[in-house]
Amino acid sequence: MELYYSMLVNIGLLILIANVLVRIPVVTQIICEENKHQFQAKLMLGAIFGGFCIFSTCTGAQVQGAIPNTRVLGALAGGLLCGPFVGILAGLIGAVHRYLFDVNGVTTFACALSTLLEGFLGAVIYHIFRKRNVNFQWYYLVIITAAAECLHMINLLIFVHPKSIAVSIVQVIGLPMIVFNSIGMVMFFSVFEDIYTRQNLIAADKMRLALNIADACIHNIRKNPITDNDFKEMEKTISGFSRCRDVFFLPLNRRDELFECDYVFTQNFVNYMERRCVTDLIDKKEKGPFGIKQTLVASGSKVTMGSDTWGYLVLVFEQRYSSLEEAECLVTALAKFFSTNYEAYQVEYQKKMRERAEFRVLQSQINPHFLFNSLNTISCFCREKPDYARELLLALSVYFRHNLNSSNDYMIDIDAEFEQVDAYLMLEKARFEDRLKITKNIEEDIHRQVPTLILQPIVENAIKHGAMKREVGEVEIDAGMDGDELVVKIADNGCGIPDPVLRAFNDKTTKGKYGLLNVDGRLRSIYGEKHGLHIDSSENGTTVTMRIPPKALLEG
Repeated sequence: MELYYSMLVNIGLLILIANVLVRIPVVTQIICEENKHQFQAKLMLGAIFGGFCIFSTCTGAQVQGAIPNTRVLGALAGGLLCGPFVGILAGLIGAVHRYLFDVNGVTTFACALSTLLEGFLGAVIYHIFRKRNVNFQWYYLVIITAAAECLHMINLLIFVHPKSIAVSIVQVIGLPMIVFNSIGMVMFFSVFEDIYTRQNLIAADKMRLALNIADACIHNIRKNPITDNDFKEMEKTISGFSRCRDVFFLPLNRRDELFECDYVFTQNFVNYMERRCVTDLIDKKEKGPFGIKQTLVASGSKVTMGSDTWGYLVLVFEQRYSSLEEAECLVTALAKFFSTNYEAYQVEYQKKMRERAEFRVLQSQINPHFLFNSLNTISCFCREKPDYARELLLALSVYFRHNLNSSNDYMIDIDAEFEQVDAYLMLEKARFEDRLKITKNIEEDIHRQVPTLILQPIVENAIKHGAMKREVGEVEIDAGMDGDELVVKIADNGCGIPDPVLRAFNDKTTKGKYGLLNVDGRLRSIYGEKHGLHIDSSENGTTVTMRIPPKALLEG
C-alpha cells in the first residue's frame, strides 16, 4: 500500500507543478514558440524539469533497495514538451542526483542510467513527431511512457545483482510504475493543453481588437500623403479602443519625438528602433493604486512599404493590463495592417496617376489635330456667316474647357459630358455640313456621375470611322434609364467594323491604346467586367452601347 500511496502522491505533485509551470510566462513562451527559444530560457526549463526528477526521487518510497517514483515524467516530459535540449538536460540532472542520492544502492546505476535514457528518448521522439507534424495523442503518451518504464525494468534486470533480487524488485514495482506513470503523463499533458488554448484566445482577442482599430483608421491610412492630423487621429483611435497608457504613431521624419517624451526608454529600445522592430520595457515605474509601483510595457514596430520605412507605431501599456507578449501581438497585427493597406493604396494611387498621365497624352495628341480642322472650318464662315462663326468659336471654347477640366475631374455629371459632346458635334456638323446628320434622343433630367471624357471618343469614332465612310453619314445618340442603370447608345450608318478587329476587341487582344479600347477598359475598371462596351456591328452600321450602374465598385 505504501508503494501505491507514494505513486499517487508523486502524480498529485506532478499535476500541481504542471499547473504552476503553465502560469510562468517564460515556460508558456518556450512551449508555444519552440523555434524561438533562447539558451537561458531552455537552461531554466531544463533545470525545472530536472528539479522535478530530484523531487520525485526524494519523495519516493524504499522497496527492497529500489525507489519507485515518477522520475520518468520529469525527464521524458521535458523532452516531449520542450525539445531535445530540455529533455537531455532534465535527464542528466535527474540521473546525477539519483546516483549521488544512494551511491551504494543495488539499483542506483540502473535507475540513473534509465533516467538519462528517458531524457534522450523524449528528445528523439520530440524530433520525430515534430518532423512529421504529429500531435501527442493520449494513446501515444501511454505507449511512450510504458515503453520508457519497460526500458527501466530491463535495465534493472541487466545491472542489478544478484538476479534474484532484480527479478523480485521488478515483480513488485514494474506494473505500478508502468500504469501510474502512463496515466500521470496523460494528465500532465492535459494541463499543458491549457497553454495553447489561452494563447489562441489571447491571439484571437488581439486580432479582433486590431481589426476594429484598423477599420476605424482606414480612412486615415488610405491617403497620399498622410498628414500629421491623420497620425494624431489614428493615435486617438488606437488609444480609445485599447488600454494603452500612451500611443506613438509618427512618420519617419518625426521619429526623434519618441525620445523627447516623459518616458526614458532603455538602450535596447533605442537599438531596436534603429533596426527592424521595437520591443522592450520602458525604464520607468509609476505609482499605481495604494502606492504600488507598476511597470510600463512598450512594444512597437516599423510601418513599411516594401523595404522602406514610412512610420513608427509604439504602444505603451501598464503591465497589470497587458504582458509584453500580448502587446507585441497587438502592435504587430496593427503594423502589418497599416503597412499592407498603405502599400495597396499607393499602388492604386500610382495606377490612377499613370492613367491620368496617359489621358493627358491622349489629349495632347487629339487636340492639335482637331483644333486645326475646327479653325479651318470657322475661318470659312467668318466673312459669309460671322454670327455662325461666333457660335462655332463658343462651341470650340466649350469643348476645350471641358478637356482642360477633365484632367482634374475624375467623375462628372452626365449633363456636362453631353455638353461637351454637343460642342464637338456642332463643330463637326459645320465641317461636313449636309454630309452629316445628327439625331439625339436624350431623356430629360438625367443625372448620373460618369467618368469624364467617356462619350466623346465613341462619338468621334462613329463619325470618323463610321458615318463619314458613306456619302451621307448618320449618327444617332440615345440616352435613357433602364431600371437603375443609365443606358447610352451611339449608332452610325457606316460600313461596320471588320470582323477580325471586332473579334480582337471582344477577346481583349487589340493592340491599340486609345479610342473604344480605352473607354472599354475604363468602364470595366470602374464598374466591373460586365459593364464594358457592347458593340453590334454589320455592313449597315455599328451601335455601341454602355450601361452605367448607380455606383462604382469602390463606392460599394
